Amino acid sequence: MTPRSRRGRVLPPDLDDRTWQDLAAEMRALRTTYAPQWTDDQPSDIGITLIELFAWLGEGMIYRLNQVPEKNYLAFLRLMGITRDPATPASTHLAFTTKAESVLVPAGTQAHTLPVEGEVPIVFETDEDVTVLPFGLTTALLLTPDPGDDSVFLYQDVSAEVVGGGTWRDPVSVQPGLTAHLCLGFEDARASEVVLRPRLLRPVPDAPVGTVSWARSGGGEQPPDWTVIKTSGTTKDLHDRPVHLTMTQAWESQNPNEEWGNSSPAPGSPVFDAGRFWIDLLISNPGPGPLEVGLGQVLFNAAPAHTALSLRAPETLGESSGEPFQVFALRNRPLYRRPDPKAPYADLEVQVGQGTPPEWETWRQVPELLPGPGKAYRLDPVTGEVGFGSHDERDSAGHGSIPPAGALIRARSYRYVASGAAGNVSRGQIVVMGTRPDGTVPTGVSRVSNTAAVTDGCDEEPTEDTLRRAPEQLRIRDRAVTADDYAYLAREATSDVRISRCLAPHPQNGAPWTFGGIDRAPGNVTVIVVPDQGALVAQPEPPPELIDAVRAYLDERRDLTVRLFVHGPRYLPVVATVNVVVWREAELAGVDLAQVKADVERKTAEFLHPTRGGPAGQGWEVGQQVLGSDLFRAVMPPEDVGYIEHLSVRPGQPDYPGGRPPFPTPKPGAGASVQVADYELVCAGKPEVSVRNSSQ
Repeated sequence: MTPRSRRGRVLPPDLDDRTWQDLAAEMRALRTTYAPQWTDDQPSDIGITLIELFAWLGEGMIYRLNQVPEKNYLAFLRLMGITRDPATPASTHLAFTTKAESVLVPAGTQAHTLPVEGEVPIVFETDEDVTVLPFGLTTALLLTPDPGDDSVFLYQDVSAEVVGGGTWRDPVSVQPGLTAHLCLGFEDARASEVVLRPRLLRPVPDAPVGTVSWARSGGGEQPPDWTVIKTSGTTKDLHDRPVHLTMTQAWESQNPNEEWGNSSPAPGSPVFDAGRFWIDLLISNPGPGPLEVGLGQVLFNAAPAHTALSLRAPETLGESSGEPFQVFALRNRPLYRRPDPKAPYADLEVQVGQGTPPEWETWRQVPELLPGPGKAYRLDPVTGEVGFGSHDERDSAGHGSIPPAGALIRARSYRYVASGAAGNVSRGQIVVMGTRPDGTVPTGVSRVSNTAAVTDGCDEEPTEDTLRRAPEQLRIRDRAVTADDYAYLAREATSDVRISRCLAPHPQNGAPWTFGGIDRAPGNVTVIVVPDQGALVAQPEPPPELIDAVRAYLDERRDLTVRLFVHGPRYLPVVATVNVVVWREAELAGVDLAQVKADVERKTAEFLHPTRGGPAGQGWEVGQQVLGSDLFRAVMPPEDVGYIEHLSVRPGQPDYPGGRPPFPTPKPGAGASVQVADYELVCAGKPEVSVRNSSQ
C-alpha cells in the first residue's frame, strides 16, 4: 500500500521522541547509581533482558501517546495549565527637560510616540519618581593618564556617546595604580541634589575590581580645584543604579583649556574651550592587572520606563456567588512582572467589598491556597485571572475562604503589558507628554524623549513554540533536579536570559574540576547565563541584577543539599583564517578587493557572535563546537565574485582566568574545527583574511 503524501499537511508533534535504544541506554546508565554492584553488561544477563523488555514496552506506549491528535494535545496542555509565554514590555529611559524651577515627575507618568494614521501611539510609563532640574548634561570628557607621564592627563570628547546616546565600543582602560576620570559637564548649576544613572555596556570583571568616587569642580585646595563629594564603593556598583550627589553653591564653572593645567587634548581630539560645571567620576585601579570598564551612557533627569501601564481607576471584576473556586478575569492581560523575584506581581491589589456603600477589604495574593480559611487568592498572570478558594465556614474542608455571596470583587490597582515588540522604537521617538497617575498633565515639563533605542519588547509566544517546550515543562514541573532542569528554569527566571547551561559536578582523577575558575566539586551546581545585548556587544555579560534574579529563582526550586553558583560565560575567541580569490572579470567589473575583505570579516564576526550567530543564526550554545564547514557557508562570497581558496579555524587565547582543560591529541590548532570545553562559549577573535585576484 502506497503511503499517503504528507505534503501540505499539518503534522502532529511527538509528545515523546525516545526510541527503544534511548530507553534501554537510560536504564543502563542508572545502574551505576542504584545498583553499582551490577557489572554484567552482556545480553545473556537476566537484568539486561528485563531492561530490553521494559524498553520495548515503553516504546509501544510512547508510540500510542504520539498518535494523540494536536487538538487533543492542546486540550491536554490547557487542562495542565500550560499557557503561551506572555508578551514582555519594551524598556527604555525617558529624559525630561524643564525651563522653570525643579519639577517632580512621579512614577506612573506616561509619554507616547507621535500618532500615525491608522495606528495607535505606543505608550510608556515611568517606573520611578524623578525630580527634573532646570539644567542639562551636555558634555563628557574622558581623561586618562599619558602613557609617557602619568602625572599628565589626555582628554577626549565622548559627549556623543555618553550624553547623546551613541555607541561607545571601547571600554575605559585603567592601568594598575592609576585613575581615569569621566568629567560630566553641565551648562548651568543650582544648589540641589543631582541624580545620575551610569549605565554599563557590560559588567566589570570579577577581578580586578576598581574603586569609584565622585567629585565636583570648585572648592578644592589644589588645581584643578576639585572637591570629592562621595565615595560610592566599587565599579560593580555602577550599572544602572542611581547615584545621589548633593551639590552646594560652591559648585563652580571651569574651562578645561584655561584651568586644567595638567591636561591636554589626546592626539586627534580637539581642544575643549568652554566653561562647564563639572562632576567627575573617578575610576581607580588598585589591582595588579589592567581594569576595563565598558561604560555607556550616563543619564540625567531621566527615569526608567516600560510599555506597561497602570490601572488609573478601580476595576470591578464581578459579584461573588458564594460558590467555591470562583474565577474572575481582569480586563487587561498579561500582568507586568516586576524585577523583584519575591513579589513580581505586587502591583495587583484585589479587594472584596460588602455593604452599601461597600467597605473594601484587601485580600492577600498567595502562590498556593492552604487548607482552612484564609482571605487569599491565586493569580494567573498570563491569562489575567484571579481565583478564590473553596473553604466554607459551615464546613471545615476546603482551601482558602470563599468571598461571601453578594460581595463585590474589584481590582484596586495593577499594571499590565500594553505592547510588546511594537514598543521597540528607535531613539528620540517618544516625544509626546502624557498624564500623571492622577490623570493630570505635568506642568513645567517642556520636553520628553527616549535617550536610546527601546529594547526588550517581545510579543506573545507562538503556539508552535509552546507545543515544543510543553513536554519539557511537564517533565520539570518547576523543580530543579537534573542539569537540563536548571538550564530550563534559568531561562524561565527572566526573559533577559538568551543562553543557559548547567554544569554538573565533575571530579577529575579524584580532584575537583576547576578549569575556567569554576569549582565543580561534588555537591556544586554551576549555571551559566548569557543575555542578548545586541549585535554591537561582541561578548555579552549578565549584569549583577540578572545573576541575582536567576539565583533567587533557582534557590526556591533546587535541592536543599546543592551549592548553587550562577556565572557569566567563559569566552573562547575563535580565530578564522580565510583566503579569498576574486575573479579577474569581477575585479574588472568594479569589485573592490578591500570591500570583499571587509565583507568577509563582517560575516565572520556575525557568524561567531555568541547570541546572534551560529549555523542557524540563533546564537551558540555553551560548549558547542565550531565547524569550519559551517563558517565556509556563512562567509562564502557570491559565485560571480570569487571563491574561498583556504579556510581554517583555531582557538585564540581564552578570555577568562583559570586555564583550559587538556584535550586529547591532536592538539588544538588551526584546522577544520575548534574543540570547545563544556563551559566555554565561542566569540569572534580577530580574523585573518586575505584577498587576491585570480591572476596573481
